Amino acid sequence: MTGLNHHSAHELATLIRAGAVKPSEVMAAHLDRITNREPVIGAFQTLDADRAMERAKAADALPVGRPLHGVPFVIKDIIDTDDMPTGWGSDLYAGRRPDRNAACVQAFLDAGAIPIGKTISTEFAYFKPGKTANPANPEHTPGGSSSGSAAAVADFMAPLAFGSQTAASLIRPAAYCGVCGFKPTTGRYVLAGVMGLSQSLDTLGLLARDPRDFVLTDAVMCRTDPAPPAEFDEALPRISLMRGPHWRDGSVEMRDTCTRALAALAATGAETGEIAFPPVFAELTQAQITVMGYEVAQQRAAEYAVGMPAISPQFHDLVTAGLAVTDAEYQAALDLRDRAGAMLDQMFRDVDALLVPSAPGPAPAGLDATGDPLFSRMWNLLQVPSVALPFGTDQNGLPLGIQLIGRKGDDARLLDIAVWAHEHLSQ
Repeated sequence: MTGLNHHSAHELATLIRAGAVKPSEVMAAHLDRITNREPVIGAFQTLDADRAMERAKAADALPVGRPLHGVPFVIKDIIDTDDMPTGWGSDLYAGRRPDRNAACVQAFLDAGAIPIGKTISTEFAYFKPGKTANPANPEHTPGGSSSGSAAAVADFMAPLAFGSQTAASLIRPAAYCGVCGFKPTTGRYVLAGVMGLSQSLDTLGLLARDPRDFVLTDAVMCRTDPAPPAEFDEALPRISLMRGPHWRDGSVEMRDTCTRALAALAATGAETGEIAFPPVFAELTQAQITVMGYEVAQQRAAEYAVGMPAISPQFHDLVTAGLAVTDAEYQAALDLRDRAGAMLDQMFRDVDALLVPSAPGPAPAGLDATGDPLFSRMWNLLQVPSVALPFGTDQNGLPLGIQLIGRKGDDARLLDIAVWAHEHLSQ
């Protein structure tokens, strides 16, 4: 059947459950797309098409009852799998073979999903890019570090992908590639089997083309039943634009995207407006850099000891800077995070979600860098949930988008709002 690779995960799950399509037919459509497009996009580090089809044919014969039965997915190559290498985007670990699956992979397998392969990550999920190109224009970066995952979803090679974020590694590639990204509250998803960079910042997340898929997969990850769809008939979400301390550092296109998106949501009758940021928020980006550097220097000391050229200059410089951070500076950055977090929590008494930029602008030209993480650093430091939503393109056809920020721990509410907002922004 043609076109099955254009369906979202929840649509595919529904079709399979109804007996309208078989998992093998779904897998064949995605593998055909990969065959045609992978030479251009370069989304995969490891591709096991035969194994994926074997699993899909086996799923054809099984009773359909699990929530992701027969739905394909791909896995960022910093996440362990027991049947494919996990090299962390580094030559140091090329061919590394874990003996068990990461907890997140096992959760998807238990739910009936079928892995296709491992997607390209930047080296150690930091700045040195891999081979992946942006599906919207292969001369432009897909962002990073979840480069291959975002590109695979955007190019209809998979409906779902695991990514991760320490600074902006999920939201930025989602924005650049024109897909949806969900970065949950830090700690919501178990990180067992996921390469670590920074213990207080690392967050596992997902990429898809429809935020309804995040509602489904969030239940899978938390091993609960999906909640019924939210009803906003009587009380529409309260959404406020926060320009933030770096608003003028973003492009004109990105600023215009945010204001147009707010106007589109206001046109639904939702309560919208703007909210000022506390002055202390201007210090959060540097605080995130301080915390990340300090923690990475502790976490990845063994790789730093090997030195260049086994590790990139970018990663070497990150650890070098982190080693220069004092314990007092690190603690001060954490204290700042906590003070700002308390202020943000108070803001959510008056709003349900904040609308903020997802990236400085459209994806930059070239594949030798992955773009600036500026617009997600402070939100990741604050450990709050966020959802990237595509919204329009620039004059060259490159995707643009927004980011919705929710209250820490209130992920389900944010996902409901994201589903509602995506529906209205897509009209």
